Amino acid sequence: MKYFLILTFTVLLSNIGICQADITLNHAQEAFNKGAYKEAFQLYSACIEKDSTVIEYYEKKGLSAQRMGKLADAKQTFLHIVEVDSSHQMALSQLASLYEQENNPPKVIKYYTQLTKVFPDNAIFKRKLAQNYAKAGSLFDAFYSYREAYKLNPEDIYTVKGLSEIFLQNEQYTLADSLLVIGLNLDSTNIDFHQLIARSKYKQKQYDSTIYYLKKIEGQVDLSAYFNKLVGYSLIQIDSFEQSLFYLDRALTDEGSKEYVHYYLATAYESLENEEYAEHHYKKALEEGISPNVDNYHRSLAKIYNSNNNLKEAIPHYNDAYKYGKDPVILFYLARASDAYYKDKSIAINYYNKYAKSSNSNDEYKKYSKSRVRVLKEERHQSR
Repeated sequence: MKYFLILTFTVLLSNIGICQADITLNHAQEAFNKGAYKEAFQLYSACIEKDSTVIEYYEKKGLSAQRMGKLADAKQTFLHIVEVDSSHQMALSQLASLYEQENNPPKVIKYYTQLTKVFPDNAIFKRKLAQNYAKAGSLFDAFYSYREAYKLNPEDIYTVKGLSEIFLQNEQYTLADSLLVIGLNLDSTNIDFHQLIARSKYKQKQYDSTIYYLKKIEGQVDLSAYFNKLVGYSLIQIDSFEQSLFYLDRALTDEGSKEYVHYYLATAYESLENEEYAEHHYKKALEEGISPNVDNYHRSLAKIYNSNNNLKEAIPHYNDAYKYGKDPVILFYLARASDAYYKDKSIAINYYNKYAKSSNSNDEYKKYSKSRVRVLKEERHQSR
């Protein structure tokens, strides 16, 4: 009788333990389902203490930690799952996602590589791997993974975009265009595709097409300063100077390319015979000037001043144009301006001689320079 009572009591205690475990699990599931992740995290931790072999407890504990922002606990939990089961899809995916949030491409690549090996037919894992190779600057690996993803799912917009961007970076414009056309067939309203193909067309100097694709998305999105610049410059190239002003003015908000925008505005105003505004923007381009185009700004200003017979202002700009650009034809312009402005003709003679000896191939200018030097020397000799 004594032993029967002990056995009965032991079984009763065991059943109570099982009941308590079931109650804890039920509470954990309820907390998780209603989004009470802090409570769920604690309850699933308690379930693991009672039975550390149930992977589902770790899954829900890790997800609870991740959703309440306890990322270190989430990583630790998912890493435990992967140690137990190296092919566990959810744990590998969550680890990749967590490291992606930390902007840690090497770790992300590690886990997406594992996922692509375990699930070789999953196009999303291939694409995500490619995206992170691209972030890490490994374009060859990114291209390979994008290509594999594209084979598995050629209708994935993100894959089409990623491949197109690689082709653009490699200046493979024909391949980029063909892929972007496919992308636009998949989604004709996609803003990224319109902007990417506009960039491609601009690089190929296909200005009509650049304008076409960017104007297609006007009204859907405010064009950035960069794309306003592309439209404005493209309009200049097809002689639509008046229209270009609107887009170029809007492009001036881009601190990084103000120099070029001012230059384009200046050329547009000059073509519209508005010398006052052209002069203003050439000067602004000079203020911003850090590019190798500084000589062009000086040259253009000199041309404006010269056309208005303001040689006093033209000559310094011709000098700077030659200083920064070393184009020998500037020596000829300097010679003519000096010839007309200075009483001392030795200055003009010096520039004419330098030009005559230069590599410039304009025979008419060369003949004129040599002839003018003879005349000036003779006049100087007769005046003594």
